[in-house]
Amino acid sequence: MDYETADGSQFSLREEWSDDAESPQFLGTLITAFVDGNAYVGKSTHGLDDLDEQDVFDLLEPVPSDNIFPIFSDDLTQAPPFDTDEHYLKAPQFTYEDRQPGRTFVADRMRNEATTLELLSEKPHPSLAKYYGCVVKDGRVTHLSLARYHCNLVQHVQVGLSEEDCDRILEQLRSGLEYLHGLGIAHNDINPENVCIDASGHAVIIDFDSAAPFGEALVKGRSTRQISDPENDFEGLQLIHDFLFNLVRDPAEEDFDDMSPLNAASI
Repeated sequence: MDYETADGSQFSLREEWSDDAESPQFLGTLITAFVDGNAYVGKSTHGLDDLDEQDVFDLLEPVPSDNIFPIFSDDLTQAPPFDTDEHYLKAPQFTYEDRQPGRTFVADRMRNEATTLELLSEKPHPSLAKYYGCVVKDGRVTHLSLARYHCNLVQHVQVGLSEEDCDRILEQLRSGLEYLHGLGIAHNDINPENVCIDASGHAVIIDFDSAAPFGEALVKGRSTRQISDPENDFEGLQLIHDFLFNLVRDPAEEDFDDMSPLNAASI
């Protein structure tokens, strides 16, 4: 559950459950918040239905800025003034453990994403997220300013897609990935939630906090490999292919066994 209070404070509450598929156990409710531009986190043993606004406030603990906000440096671009219609501000995602002093994993990932987006802004591609710069407060990057898109792919399929629509989306994503790979970078987290659709219906890859040069060790993402590799992206593209075509036709009719670069070119 996400909500915003009248003063502009933002709150996100998520129930956590064990991974036991047969009998999942409730572990608690994680709370993350931005109040007056500062980050807070909390944890409750109660479920969402048992928490009111005052309970949430009482549970909040401050998160050290250097844990989640990287230092702004001269190689980064400062974002222009925020425009609600055009810009989406991406805040760092953090957990209860990130309140511990010296834990800078989140800040490191945000810095990594900003670095990748800076490179892409110099060499833009219509299938890769448009980046405007960093929102800066007290010398630290608090948000990344990105283009606001119409919806993500999971939402887009609800309107109903033809086979031609699916082919077009896959071709646009393949083109973006080939371009990214040409820069020596793999995305490493390609999935339907990391694809958006712009106002013209064009598919755009977002969320570059797992992106890394080929061969670098991965610390985030859904890939089974432990290093950044183009094959991670082709496997993700296969996942999206299956997601799309399972909705529009019988998967048994589809002959799409391999998303290697060679076979991907035929999409």
